[in-house]
Amino acid sequence: MKDAEAHEQHKSIISALKAAAPEWEFEQINFVVGNRGSVVESDFDTKLKKLDVQEEKKKSSSPIMRHRYAKRTIG
Repeated sequence: MKDAEAHEQHKSIISALKAAAPEWEFEQINFVVGNRGSVVESDFDTKLKKLDVQEEKKKSSSPIMRHRYAKRTIG
C-alpha cells in the first residue's frame, strides 16, 4: 500500500523527467519504512539489488544502511 502511495505521490515528477529526457529510462524505487522504523529486510535487499549495489558490499553494510535509513526516516 505505501509503495503505491509513493508512486502516486511522485508520478508528476517521473512524468516530467520522461518528457524532459525521452531517451532516458526512469524507474522509481521506493524504500518504505514502517511507523516505528521497521524495514522489511528482503524488500530492502531486493531494492538494493535493483540499484546494482554490489553483493559483497550489501552483505557487510546492509544492516547498517537499514538502521540509518529507518532512523533518519522516523526522525
